[in-house]
Amino acid sequence: MDAAGVKTLALAAGASAAGIAPASDLAEFRRYSEAVTILPTDLGYLKRDPLVRKSVKKWYPAARSVLVCAFRYWAPGSGYAAALAAAGEPAAFLAASGRRARQPGLLKPGAKISRYALCRDYHLTVKERLAAVLEGIRKGDPAAEGKIFCDTSPVMEKELGRLAGLGFRGRNTLLLSRTLGSYFFLGGIALNLSLSPDAPCEDSCGSCRQCENACPTKALKNGRLDHARCLSYWTTQAKVPMPEAAAEKNPGWAYGCDVCQEVCPQNKAPGPVAPGFEPLSK
Repeated sequence: MDAAGVKTLALAAGASAAGIAPASDLAEFRRYSEAVTILPTDLGYLKRDPLVRKSVKKWYPAARSVLVCAFRYWAPGSGYAAALAAAGEPAAFLAASGRRARQPGLLKPGAKISRYALCRDYHLTVKERLAAVLEGIRKGDPAAEGKIFCDTSPVMEKELGRLAGLGFRGRNTLLLSRTLGSYFFLGGIALNLSLSPDAPCEDSCGSCRQCENACPTKALKNGRLDHARCLSYWTTQAKVPMPEAAAEKNPGWAYGCDVCQEVCPQNKAPGPVAPGFEPLSK
């Protein structure tokens, strides 16, 4: 099976976009190595076996190519206030969806929940879609094998996404697409197939600084994120109370924070949400 056939299967399985990256050493690993040295202790898992992230081959030795898929979970005009209201009481909604807020005192009526958390647990949905893709690849090529990743594996997904042509690293540190914005999940399959890679995305934010200027706690600077200031970190990952300095500047987020995405011009791009990633209701 060739690259075009693999990407066609991914799109048929519900991916909003798909691309192929080579299974090679990543130059971005150097930046990662520098960044993990200053991470909060709660994110210590990112420091374990760091060399595994240097190349997908270190995680899956048989890898020759990497299919990377984007699944859009939010689109312009979706109506955040209506989706939040449909979710119901924040604490009950998060508990029902299997999510745990790290600052329970913020779970008050009307509290804001990040858009990505308003749909079903994306780890499950993305992996289901990718499992269907891998099954289709195997049907087309019985010798094909692969290993699925989505967020929890030691794989540098954003850089692989850039190399697969899906987008560029924005100043908010997220992968940005001119056609999908940044409201999408990433996942992929390391494959033992030698597929023609897509051209890497060499675009950039240019002179735009809207995310950096809008961040309530000034956690963004020069394309880097200071987790110790980030509201998303404090509300979804931290194991200690949010510091008063951050709490005072929090505009109501109880789980995650979308401010840097809300102001991003790329998130005005039209288009549908990927099937299965629509907001849930109570």
